[in-house]
Amino acid sequence: MDLNRIKLKDFKVDEKVLIIARHHWFVFFRDIIGLALLFFLPFFAVPLLSIFVSAGGLSIPGGYGLFFGSFWALILWQLLFARWTDYYFDIWIVTNWRIIDIDQKSFFNRDVATMLNLDRIEDIATRINGVIATFLDFGTIQIQTAASHREFIFSEAGNPRMVEKVIRKAQEERAVITGNRHHGEI
Repeated sequence: MDLNRIKLKDFKVDEKVLIIARHHWFVFFRDIIGLALLFFLPFFAVPLLSIFVSAGGLSIPGGYGLFFGSFWALILWQLLFARWTDYYFDIWIVTNWRIIDIDQKSFFNRDVATMLNLDRIEDIATRINGVIATFLDFGTIQIQTAASHREFIFSEAGNPRMVEKVIRKAQEERAVITGNRHHGEI
């Protein structure tokens, strides 16, 4: 993806995208594994249930099993699509001016928060917890600010140390430019 071609409607003249951060692919993979286990659950539960039901003298007509199996698959398909939507549309856009946090809550609910000035960053913390997170390099990035929206948190981000490095470099460059403007050099 060519980051120089990305333009938002309220971009400044010299604003450019430095990095787009997403959740790590393992987050989506973990959710798919969980949904796959739920998908196969009826294939193991129904035979066990039929043993207990037939022992009591009751029987389950064949059409009900097909109906509830199809309904179960439809619910899981919807859950899979909801998880993919959340995974794909949760992003951080880091520019040389600001950080835009787009948090997809559900299909039709999205929160967008913008840190308008990189100078307001007080602290950036990166946490990588666990063996899998360490091995696959994903973790949480937390940015403390002096603004009214006090912190930005991006959990399970891929390559968080690189994202932190890009933000710190952009912050330093912005401070140099801002400092030069205050001194009348630019």
